[in-house]
Parts: sequence; C-alpha cells; structure tokens
Amino acid sequence: MALKLNIAQIVAAARGNNDLRETLTGIYNELQALYAQTGSGPIQKIDAAKPRFTGAPPASSFVVTGANGQFTVAITLPQQAAGAAAPANATSAPIYQELSSSPQADFASSVTIYPLSTSTHLVIPAPGQTLYWRLRSSYDQRTFNSYLKQADAVAAGLQSSIAIEKNLSLNQSNFATVDSVADGSSASVRIYGPGGVGTAWTRINGTSSQVIPSGTITNVPYGSNYYVAWDGAQYRLAPSLTQTFPDHWIPVGKVSVIANGSGVVLPTFKAVVSSGAIVAIQIVTAGNDLTSAPTLTITDSTGTGATATCTVSAGSLTGVTVTNAGSGYSSAPAVAASGGVNGGATGGGGATGTNGGRLYADV
Repeated sequence: MALKLNIAQIVAAARGNNDLRETLTGIYNELQALYAQTGSGPIQKIDAAKPRFTGAPPASSFVVTGANGQFTVAITLPQQAAGAAAPANATSAPIYQELSSSPQADFASSVTIYPLSTSTHLVIPAPGQTLYWRLRSSYDQRTFNSYLKQADAVAAGLQSSIAIEKNLSLNQSNFATVDSVADGSSASVRIYGPGGVGTAWTRINGTSSQVIPSGTITNVPYGSNYYVAWDGAQYRLAPSLTQTFPDHWIPVGKVSVIANGSGVVLPTFKAVVSSGAIVAIQIVTAGNDLTSAPTLTITDSTGTGATATCTVSAGSLTGVTVTNAGSGYSSAPAVAASGGVNGGATGGGGATGTNGGRLYADV
C-alpha cells in the first residue's frame, strides 16, 4: 500500500540520526519515482457503507411440509421467483425472514415466532403438532412486508424410532427397533435388535460402537407418546426428547402407544344370494384402524367356491368385490373378516412396520 509521507515527516522521525534520515529520504524518493512511472498514488481509505433501505423487500414465497415429527420449511427469495421479467431485489441484499406458527387459522392466540434468519431452509421438530404458518420479510429487521400465509394447516406427524435411526444432531446412529404390544390394562414397550425380540442392538458413535442389550418396559399407559433412552443400566421413558439428554443417557427412539377407546373394530357384512350364487356383499360396518385389507371367509352349510376381496381407505373398508360367485349357497351365508390390522387387535406395531411403532389395542 502506498504511504502518504513528506520530507518534513522524515526529518522529524529521524530525530537527528543522519543515517536514518538519508535512508528514509532515499525510500521516499524511490516511491515518488514509482508513482510517476505507474500513474498511481497513495491509497486513501474509503469507508464502504452498507446499502440503506427505507422500505420492506418484495415478498418471499414459502412452503411448509410435515413428516416424521418435524416441519420442513422451504423459502424462495424474490430474486429466485420463476417467470419474473426482472429479478426483484436485484442487489441480492440479505433478506431476513420471520416465520411464525399457530394452531389457530387466524393466529389469534398461541403464536410462536421463530428467530429471524436469512436461511431459506429450516427444519423444526414438533412431533404430533398440527399448525398454521405465515412468513414476512425485512431488510433491516425492523420494517417488514405483509404476512404471507399458507392456506392449510400442516401436521408434523409422530416421530417413530425409524425416523431418528440416523440421528445426525447427536452424531450417532442406532440400530434398535422400538415397538409396543398390548398387555392387558396397559402396554409394554420393547427395544431389541435386528435379530428380533430379545436380541441386542449396536449403537454407532463416530468410529466406535457399543452393543446394548434388549429390554422391555411394562405398565405403559395407553394413549401416550414417549421417548426411549438407555441410561447405561436400564431403559427409561421420557415425555420429551430433551429429557433424554443427561450426559450418560443414550436416546434410542420414540414410540406412540395409541388406543381408540373401543379398540379395533373389524367390518361386518351381509351377502346377497341369487340362484345359490353370491352376487354381492354389502358392508354393514366399515370398521376402523385398518392398516390393510382384511381377509374374508364365507361359511355356509351347503355352498362352496365363493371368494371376495376388500378395499380399504383411511383405515376403513370402502368396498367389496366378489371375485367368484360360487354355487349352492343358502339365503344367509356368514361372511367374516380377519386380519387387516398390524399385529391384530391385541398388539402390533414397530419401527420397521407399517405403523411406525404405534399400538392399536382393545382397552
């Protein structure tokens, strides 16, 4: 960097030392010659002021989705908007986003305001919550544009142990299955390895590994959601993830023990018979909490050969198709359903199953 000096400053700095004065004077003369040859001069300091904005930025767009007990927020900045004739916010100045949520569509109460951020991708853990979302933006963190609301509420869903199998926030991965089974008036939560119930599982932490034994937690109330942790000697249940964070505890997974009061209800039917053949099967009761189509069994003292298949939607039976009418049936053959629930009416579920560790039980 060129220095802004003169001969008087050099003489004063030398303080009577002729050798130092002559040396500094020589350097000064060489610099002046260099300035003349290159057309340059001493560099002056210029303070670079940040752009000043008197208003709010153009609106950003956003989408919130929910799965595995968390919300994922994707924000599109105005300069990234597709189809714009000219990019808004052409200077690409930082835009601060203020995201907020509420269980109320009008945001009249229970509003949560998240920290201001310039990030365009956010992940917010909130197992079991269903929330409405809105977004507004600012250049200076004081002057904001109008709220942009997402029309429909978003459900985060429940977090099963499969959802936190690769737990990057804790720098660990676990290979445990956490599920629940009905046990009379309460449920039991089971933790086990890939070899099935009663087998150990391996916890990976960086380059090290630890084998942890299987276990069962009894007397777990129905209709509850718990996080499971290993404290070094036994398994423990905690109602929130943060309560599994003591130094020597290892978070394992989460299990949702769900019961609907009356328990799983299988559908009921009435067969329509014409000339000894079953031409249709009417649904009398659609049932609830079905995870797959049940199997139909048609029983009659004389008839044979009839078969039928079922269609399930949102946990209930929506249709029956007669695939073989059979022959010789009386006017009132019995039609019964079996299966169609994960583990049957007395238990089921698991981190690697179809219901993410949930238990449907008749209590």
